[in-house]
Amino acid sequence: MKDQKLVLRRGIPTGIALLDKRLDGGLPAGSFVCLYADPIAMPEAFLYQFATAVKSYYVTTNRPAKYITRDMEMLRFSTKNVVFVDVFTQYYLNEYGQFVIEDRYRDKEIFDFLADKFNELNGELGEFVVVVDNLSFFLNLNVEWGLKEWLMNRLYSIAKEKENLVYVYLVKNLHTSDVVNRVLDFSDVVINVEAERVGERVVTKFALPKIRGKRPIMEFFRFVVDEGVQIDTSRDIA
Repeated sequence: MKDQKLVLRRGIPTGIALLDKRLDGGLPAGSFVCLYADPIAMPEAFLYQFATAVKSYYVTTNRPAKYITRDMEMLRFSTKNVVFVDVFTQYYLNEYGQFVIEDRYRDKEIFDFLADKFNELNGELGEFVVVVDNLSFFLNLNVEWGLKEWLMNRLYSIAKEKENLVYVYLVKNLHTSDVVNRVLDFSDVVINVEAERVGERVVTKFALPKIRGKRPIMEFFRFVVDEGVQIDTSRDIA
């Protein structure tokens, strides 16, 4: 029972200082975390913050790893502890670096590629996170739902067995409600990121309405992206 309490209390930092303070150190170890975000709110800044707070394995699907590295460094993040799993290159490019025009097998084969990469984590020790940018890519592939469930369950197992964090980015307004609800129900933590127009400005904000193992954060925090995610303390935190 004593060991169980230690696991429940251990928090892994998100890298967002005021949020980690509110969470007494960070998110509960062993959590599958869904970043459910409006793409106009620049959710990649959250992913960069998560990936550079501790050692990370960053699964990239919509851009080559070299461009994500460049963007991280432009926001003053250090990428020395980020290991990229470049799904984009594996899926879209052939051995000559040319874009694949048509390959009816690649949707299934990309799951085999991930399985091999995840197996490499079996011997990984210490604190690390896995960042999937983005889960929506895999949910939209033309494969049976069972493979998509396998991916989520494999990621969930990594979080639980290693007592670390797995972050997945789910793009808002891209999936049917049944798919969204499956992912949100499956998740231990949901970070809801929104953007809205207020007068002549676009305001970005986030909340954590679901956190298994800690009290959820129901109120929204406004934030700006400036060398990472910065919470607007003048408006949201007394």
